[in-house]
Formats: sequence, structure tokens, C-alpha cells
Amino acid sequence: MSPRIKDATVEAVLAAADIVDVVSGYTSLRQRGVTFTGLCPFHQEKSPSFSVSADKGLYYCFGCGEGGDVLTFVQRMESLSFAEAVEQLAERFGVPLEYEQGAAPDSAARGTERRLSTLLEKTAAFYSRYLWESKAGENARVYLRSRGLARAVCETYQVGLSPDAWRGLHDRALQEGFTERDLEAAGLIVRRPGKAYDRFRGRLMFPLADHRGRVVGFGGRTLGDDKPKYLNSPEGPLYRKSHLLYGLFQARRTIADADDVLVVEGYTDVLALAQAGVGNVVASMGTALTDGQLDLVTRLTSNVTFMYDADRAGTEAVMRSGELARRRGLRPTVAVLPGGQDPAEVATAGGGERVRTLVGGKVSLLRFEVLRFLERSDTDTAEGRVRAFDGLREILARSTSPKEREEEVRLLADRLRLSPENVAYLLEESEREARNRVKSATRPQGGEVRLLRDHRERMRSPELAVQREFLTAALANPDTSAEALAGLTPEHFVDPVCAEAFAGLRRALTSPDPKRVLKELIGGDTEVGRFVIGLVMEADTGLYTQAMLNERHLRLQEQHLRRTVAGLRTSLEDDASDADTERRLVRLEVLLHQVRYLLANVDEG
Repeated sequence: MSPRIKDATVEAVLAAADIVDVVSGYTSLRQRGVTFTGLCPFHQEKSPSFSVSADKGLYYCFGCGEGGDVLTFVQRMESLSFAEAVEQLAERFGVPLEYEQGAAPDSAARGTERRLSTLLEKTAAFYSRYLWESKAGENARVYLRSRGLARAVCETYQVGLSPDAWRGLHDRALQEGFTERDLEAAGLIVRRPGKAYDRFRGRLMFPLADHRGRVVGFGGRTLGDDKPKYLNSPEGPLYRKSHLLYGLFQARRTIADADDVLVVEGYTDVLALAQAGVGNVVASMGTALTDGQLDLVTRLTSNVTFMYDADRAGTEAVMRSGELARRRGLRPTVAVLPGGQDPAEVATAGGGERVRTLVGGKVSLLRFEVLRFLERSDTDTAEGRVRAFDGLREILARSTSPKEREEEVRLLADRLRLSPENVAYLLEESEREARNRVKSATRPQGGEVRLLRDHRERMRSPELAVQREFLTAALANPDTSAEALAGLTPEHFVDPVCAEAFAGLRRALTSPDPKRVLKELIGGDTEVGRFVIGLVMEADTGLYTQAMLNERHLRLQEQHLRRTVAGLRTSLEDDASDADTERRLVRLEVLLHQVRYLLANVDEG
């Protein structure tokens, strides 16, 4: 477990990091009064609804509801953990990092990591120049052209070529001040007693970058008959194959926008699809996905589409990867390739339109499993259909989607000539087993996004709009809103997010240290926190006057009284002899009349 970053360091990073400078790296901002506005980098839009407050250090999109501080922004945009975002901003703005367990024990290891990272970055640049600028690179350039891969896409992924010499990289690295120990730790050379030589010689080189874009290793493809055909860096301090997806750094924004990741097997598959305009593509590098790779995927989407080669090995990898994704609560689908073709060949021959057509025709993992099982089954005899029935029931039980199972049962009833009773039995048994599996499945991160989207839809109703506007006006007029807030209760707010935000704002605006309480309220990247960030940003627009606060306060009370009166009337319909309820109803109806009179004569300003 890595040491926890000290709170003081986090505060120092937040104070030093210029949120306008950081956000401007992703979208163009224009200053309007005390805020900056631009197109939202989190969703597609034509009119700017994204706002950044340099004074408060916050951002918020009034279109999609994304909001937070500079750390939240970097986490979202770069798909980083909280600690990774702190470390990245600390390095950018020159803030020393301190950890709860002390920086000293880690300082030597971190220094080594930085040195190795620099070596790997320089190596990638060296290989790239050697490919494109040397005479020896002509054969590799011819090979790339024969695969339909242009220089532009190769440079985007830093494709290079290693010299066909025993110590081509070794000697150059020593000249630059690196040691053989550095080269060996980075997986770039092989050391034997009395000698050392380059690990990669005369190979087309594919730099392997982590999700932050840092080169951590290489994959090398032979251009001749050397074995193995593909050679990867050995596991080391930086390179762990099971925690990498080739192309993820380049694809991360497109994956988030598409809310889907297309997983292929090889490096050239990624290059060909990206060149064809299909940018949400990554490669599992020839093997089935791992838990570590799925951890990276779930930061961006809960939808995974597999486009593996249509051979036996590819089919088995889809099965293993898809089952692992399903257990993680993701939604796995399969884009089936024409027989004998790999994704790169499809993209090169048919372009992006052909790839998108195949992806558009993708099937659920369950349908893929069912069809593959039926292909291998004897469905012509009664005995064969019974055996197929048992196998298919096990397949159906692995799915966590009742809708998917119902769709497949209709197919099976036709293919296996099952009676309606057997179909019902098949569905009942598979659903029972699937329910047990759902209990242990991890809920996808997209669930929180859907909850936030549902909340924004609810907030469009006139009643909830009043509640939001009252809270915004309270923030815009902190000197006069404490009394209005004190006279209300969470029951005045029908939306649970509004009610929780009200309780937090009341604590903040009646506290001796309102900034501290407000900071706690918007921290933690919660649904309520993002909602309050939106209120804070909207309060800066200058539209929420004292008169508007007074008017929305009256409307809020009118809504609450109306709901209470309606409830009491319903109660009296059930028991007309309840005198206490009747007296309370009369008092509240008089009060409701008075509030409506005030509203009829109020000046909103």
C-alpha cells in the first residue's frame, strides 16, 4: 500500500495550481466578469455552458452537471486516481510532496523511477528518429506502408525501429550518462557475465505507455524470421503487462465520449483503426484481459466491445475476457469479424465506415456464447438437443441480464425445438443462478453518472427549479440568508439531493467559518457536492438579488404548505372526526392564503 499524501500537501497543491491554466489545456476559455466560460470538455455541445471560477478554484458545467476543483478536473480528464492527480499537479506547479509515512523511505525509489522513466522516454524518441530518419529504416518504412499505415498515425503512437546492432542503444545511452544498471532495470539490455547487449535489435518498436502517457516498456516486432515474432520488455519497476492497455493514453478521451471501449489484440490493429477514425480502441496485447486492465477501463466506461481475431485463440480470449468483464459489472459485447480477417485488415480495406458497421452489428456476450455453443452442438437428434439444453442452461446462468436471457431463450426454443414448459424451466433456473451472481457483481461507475443525470432531469420541474434557485440566492446573499434558512427544514425540499444540500448550506452560512464547512460539503466528489458546486458557480452570475431570495423563500413556503394541506385533506377523507387534524388544516389554509397574498404583491426585482 502506497503512503498517503499529507493533507497539507494537498492544500498546497490546490493553492498553487492555477485552475484556469489547467483547464485551458483542454478547452478554450474566455473571461466574462469574474468567471471564465467555454465549451465543456466532458460532453459535446455547440453553445458554451462550462464555467470556471479562478477565485473559488472551481469548475462546473450547467449542461452535463460535471463540477469540482482542479484535482477533480485532472482526475476526470486524465482518468487518474486522487493520489496520481495530486502528484501530477505537484510536479507541474513545483509543490514538494510529503507523505504521512515520511518521504525519506520513498525518495530513493522515486528517484530511480524518475531516472528510468527519463531513459525510456529518450529511448522511444531515439527509436522513432531511427525509423524515420535513417537509411537503415527503409525496410521498416516499406513494411508499414504495405500494412497501409501512414507516418502520421505511427508518430501519434511513437512507433520506432531499434538498430540491428548488438550495442546500438547501449553505447548511445552510456554517452548520455545512463549506466548499464539503468538500462537493465528498464529492460533495454541483457547482461551476461562479461558482456551486455541490446534486448531489441532490428525490430519495429511499439512504446508501451501507461494511462498517464509515460513510456514504461516496449513491444518489438521482428521484420524477418527471428523468434519470437513479438518480444516485450521484461516485468520490472515500471513495466507490468497485466496493468497496461496499448493505446489507452491516446484513446482515453474518445472512450469517455463514446462511453465504449473497443478492445483488439495487437498493436497494428490499434494503429489501423485509429487511422480509420475509430479512436476508442485499445489492445490487450495478444492475451485475454486482466483485472488490472479492467480497472483502467472502468475509470472511463462500463461498456466493453471485443473485436478479436475470428480464430480459435481469439474466440477463447473473448470468452475469458468477457466473463471477467461481466463479473466486474461491465456490459461486454462482441463485434464479430469476417472469417480470416483481423481488425487491421478490415480497417485498411474498408475504412472507418466498415469498422463502424461491424461495431454497430455487435452482439451481447451471451448471444456470442450461445451461437458458438450451438455451432459445436448436435441439434439434429433428440439426444443431442438434450445435451445442448444442459450446456445452454449453464451459459444462460452466467448472464446477469434478465432481458438478454429472455431474448436467447426465444432463439433456443426455435433451434432446440423445446416445449414451452422447458423454455420456462430454462429461464427460471438460469435466473435463479444469475441472481446469486448479481449480488457479488461490482456496480459499474456509470451508475453514479446515471443517478446524476436523473437528478438533473428532475431539477427541470418548476417545483424543483424554485428550490434550486432559493439555495442559489441564499449563497449569493450570505449576509441576509441565514434567517431564511433557519426557518426552513429538509421537509421543504422534495428532492433528496436538494434537502441534503440545504442542510449543508444552512450549517455553512450559520457557521463561524463558512468557507471551511462549504469546502467539506463540496469535497469528496459526491452527487451533493457537485450539485452545490453548481449552486456556487451560478451564484456568481449576479442574477440572484435579495429581492429574488425573498420571493423564492415565499414560493418555497407556499409549496410546502400546499403539500401539507393536501395531505391533511386526504387524512380527513379517511377520518372526518379527527378534530385536531381539522383545526390544523384550517390554520395552515389561512397561512397558505397569506403567503399567496404576499406572492401576488412581491417585487422580484
